[in-house]
Amino acid sequence: MSTEDMTVEAGTSVDGTKRWKLIQRTDSFFVYSEDSFISEDLTEFGAGMQEYWTPTHFSGLFNKAEEAKADALGQLPWLRELHSAD
Repeated sequence: MSTEDMTVEAGTSVDGTKRWKLIQRTDSFFVYSEDSFISEDLTEFGAGMQEYWTPTHFSGLFNKAEEAKADALGQLPWLRELHSAD
C-alpha cells in the first residue's frame, strides 16, 4: 500500500479561477476537491491586493475513480462545460 495520496486527474477552468483534483487516497478510496481563486483589494486596510486559492468543494468517498469523476461532473458545472468542449 502506498504511503502518499496519488493525483489521478486534475484540471483548471478556462478562466483560471477554479481547479479540481481527483485523488486516490492511501486507503484506496477516491475523493475530489475544488479550489477557487480569490482576489481581494485590501488596500484601504494597508494590505494591498491579496490573491490566493481557497477550498470550495470536497467530495465524499468513492470506490472507483470513474464514480468520483462522474460525481464531480454533476457537482461542478464549470468542469462539465470543460469536458463537453473536448
